[in-house]
Amino acid sequence: MGPLFIADFHTHYADPAYPALPPRNTARSLADRWDALARRIADLDGLLAESGRHGVDLRVLSAPPALVTPHGERTRPGDLRRLNDHLAGAVAAAPARLAGLATVDAFGGEAAAEEAVRAVRDLGLSGLVVDCATEGRLLSDAAARPTLRAAAELGVPVFAHPVSPDLLTAAFAGLDRFGTSLARGTVNAAALLSLLADGVLAELPGLHVVFPMLGVAGLALAAATDEGEILTPRAAPPSRAHVYVDTMGYAPAAIRFATDLLGADHVLAGGDWPIAARDTTRARVETALAAARLDAAEARLVAGGNALRLLRRQPSSDGTGLSGRHTPG
Repeated sequence: MGPLFIADFHTHYADPAYPALPPRNTARSLADRWDALARRIADLDGLLAESGRHGVDLRVLSAPPALVTPHGERTRPGDLRRLNDHLAGAVAAAPARLAGLATVDAFGGEAAAEEAVRAVRDLGLSGLVVDCATEGRLLSDAAARPTLRAAAELGVPVFAHPVSPDLLTAAFAGLDRFGTSLARGTVNAAALLSLLADGVLAELPGLHVVFPMLGVAGLALAAATDEGEILTPRAAPPSRAHVYVDTMGYAPAAIRFATDLLGADHVLAGGDWPIAARDTTRARVETALAAARLDAAEARLVAGGNALRLLRRQPSSDGTGLSGRHTPG
């Protein structure tokens, strides 16, 4: 059947004019290397070269608002437009190897939805990246509904990225990097559960929302309830909610859990480049999917097939790559 197509859905890239900022109350081990990470996040040529060395076919670029906005501030509409204009230009420089998720302040009401529509329809970006929470509000908040509705109508995915809540990051500070991840994963799980508990997933059946594996506790809690049945392949097609998870770390047991619960068609390869300790490489993805006991068809979906479908990318004429275009929604 040929080699797997590898698409890393969780890759960070930011306009050099908007330097990447460390998570709030970040662990010392992460803070000590942040300057180097920020330079890498702004280095598109370096990312493309690394992707070539590691056998990664497609990188899905994103800069969530909290990554490029000082804590306590909201990302200004003009900054969002400039970020998305720059991202569209970056993707256009290597359209067969890159896709872009527009930076959107999901809690910005109708104005945020308008930027989402502009970024997808006018700029050709393939989806949205949003903060999963802000100022104590989760993604099910009414202010986020226009953006989620716009994404559902446009037929593009929403990547719900973790943030660092003050109380949790302070409480878990003694755990160093595990504490940072635990705090961010907890609020990410809460955002996932809010969409389920508040009926957003049922209200917007066309919504496709991606959470990183960091928020896997939300899936575990949902799986223990009757309400969580709509997340699974057992739900009838009209009522199945389209919640996805990216692998973020390539732990085989976690990949197996996610594919068992959501179905292999709702799991995406993702590495949190360049922040995560484990780089996305062809060998790492192949080894992790084999250790998770995925069959060949499942492995193809998780490695890249699901990302291509979500991003509406067209395969190349030889079937081995991408045309660099996405089909209209």
